[in-house]
Amino acid sequence: KVILVDGDMRSPSVHQLGDVDHNRGLSNFLTGQDNIAALTFEMGELGFTAMSSGPIPPNAAELLTGKRLPLLIERLLETFDHVVIDAPPVMGLADAPLIASRVEGVIFVVESHGIRATLVKTALSRLASAHARVIGGVLTKFDVRKAHYGYGYDYGYRYGR
Repeated sequence: KVILVDGDMRSPSVHQLGDVDHNRGLSNFLTGQDNIAALTFEMGELGFTAMSSGPIPPNAAELLTGKRLPLLIERLLETFDHVVIDAPPVMGLADAPLIASRVEGVIFVVESHGIRATLVKTALSRLASAHARVIGGVLTKFDVRKAHYGYGYDYGYRYGR
């Protein structure tokens, strides 16, 4: 059994998969609500349960630093075999490293052709600084026509001052 938790409390999206709103979910639990069943919804056609991000809080990072996120994961593992948290992008805010530091492993997702390699390295460094365990990666939206591999050489003459 799998549950997908929307960990992006600033720009939620998982609720759209289930055609529900995000008025209940992760932020509700992090602020003290304990009834997990009331915060989840079934994704019957996809074969898993989901939890939306909940109402957008004034300070998501503050909620993620408390003791409630590890408690949520512990409680979800009593019912589910796998807890997958869809975290926000690593760069810019502290949310993703905070989540990454509290989970068993991280699968790093990169949009092909959407980001420079130096930013990927910087993001991975941020995760390493948070003591995250990166266990794999996924490259999305790969287009072979945009991939350029090869080698070459050039020579020429130039006249001038």
